[in-house]
Amino acid sequence: MMPVWQVALVLNLVFAVGLGLGYAGWGRRIAALDRDVDAARAQVERLEREREACAAGARAGEQQWEGRGVVRALYPQLLVVTHEEIRGLLPARTTSFRAALLTLREQLRVGDPIRFTLRGTVLDDAAVVAVERW
Repeated sequence: MMPVWQVALVLNLVFAVGLGLGYAGWGRRIAALDRDVDAARAQVERLEREREACAAGARAGEQQWEGRGVVRALYPQLLVVTHEEIRGLLPARTTSFRAALLTLREQLRVGDPIRFTLRGTVLDDAAVVAVERW
């Protein structure tokens, strides 16, 4: 049988070795996670630069989009439409658009199915420039 002091010494050595190996493994894992975070941050920065470049290019020239939908609400300078996909601009959803035509309230009623034309450089400045019932 081993004396108590030898058992305590062996247990302390086992704990010290286990703790040291645990810290070493944890340190390697932290380093790998740091590399992953740095790579993800670099990718986000690259994508942000690309987005800004695309937005700058889009602002350079005015574009026009066609859409079809149903009028959901009319306000003095705002038209709310549930629309199909507007290719190159928006997926199908309900969107509010700025109305370039001040006569929209007289032409349309809530629930009217419409075809509409948007014109602008990006979504944030696109305005409805033409509307017809269909």
